[in-house]
Amino acid sequence: MPTLLLTLFISCIRASVLPKSAQPTAAGSTYRALVAGSVGEQFRDVAKIAEVALKELAEDEVLVKVVYAGVNGGCETFRARGEFAFASNRESDSGFALGAEGVGVVAAIGSAVEGFAEGDAVCFVGSGFAEYTTAKARTLWRVPEPTAEMAALRISGLTACAMMEVTGQVKAGETVLVTAAAGGAGHFAVQFAKLAGCTVVGTCSSEEKARALCALGCDHIINYKTRDVGEALARLAPGGVDVVFEGVGGRMLQTALAHLKEDGRLLQVGYISEYPHNPERAAETAAHDLETSSLFWKAETIQRGKQTIYGNAWPKDFAARVLDLHASGQLAALVDEKRTFAGLESVADAIEYMLSGEAVGKVVVRIGDP
Repeated sequence: MPTLLLTLFISCIRASVLPKSAQPTAAGSTYRALVAGSVGEQFRDVAKIAEVALKELAEDEVLVKVVYAGVNGGCETFRARGEFAFASNRESDSGFALGAEGVGVVAAIGSAVEGFAEGDAVCFVGSGFAEYTTAKARTLWRVPEPTAEMAALRISGLTACAMMEVTGQVKAGETVLVTAAAGGAGHFAVQFAKLAGCTVVGTCSSEEKARALCALGCDHIINYKTRDVGEALARLAPGGVDVVFEGVGGRMLQTALAHLKEDGRLLQVGYISEYPHNPERAAETAAHDLETSSLFWKAETIQRGKQTIYGNAWPKDFAARVLDLHASGQLAALVDEKRTFAGLESVADAIEYMLSGEAVGKVVVRIGDP
């Protein structure tokens, strides 16, 4: 399994730690975190709030006080179930931490850490659903402020950047289809395609999402609740689309494949219609002939004639690229404003809301104050 996959999507089980010499008095000797004692059917079944002891930091680690945690519904679903990249959770005797990503402020640093100081705002990966978390210093992104938008950039923005610019290598003049285009990763993909000079077609499920996509510069918007996506694509791109950024799976994936050019590229970044929360998942999975779970979790690349299907969504570190574009105003980070989630007690609700498909942009949870 790729080391990068583990870095991005498997939170370490050990408790967050800090050196005895730098223990923040506000934190005391423990902090609250969402942990799972064992695997279960869904996140809500396994997530429990626990008091976790603060321990001594390793020399290359940083303690982060969490301000916002990003919600990655698929990641937390499979983490809770102990499936795919999280299969080791089924064998854990001591349980496992929850949460994939977030932003906060540095509370303490290990003895060998350079380039960070207490009070710095940073994005991190791993164990985000906690008041404090630890991370290797080399994995942190320094950011201007610990805002919800920064949490959205860390995995969703990074994934879209890597898949569009490196894996997909989108080029000026190409037509790009982005499914779930108003979602956490999709809205970034729209922008990276536009930055490359592409014509972008986005699918969504509401007029509210369509307005958001219009503001991002999406050229053509298909509300699949009111229009047939296949018919719309036949009219908008009669010769087929060059690239698809696809995170839905099921029937939408099959439609995308049917309208992909003979030598087109499809970038599979998820398959939410086939996740366990959907009671229609079996029918969705049967709608196409790809093994979406294997394609995604094993980071496979397959050929279908001259077409290339990429399941490798695990990005390299494009921190500077993503953060510079955001700072310059060329990359907007949409954070859902329809629902507000605050505190560890609200995390399960936030995950279910994200999986419902109602959100516009990234769903985040406010964990604490800077």
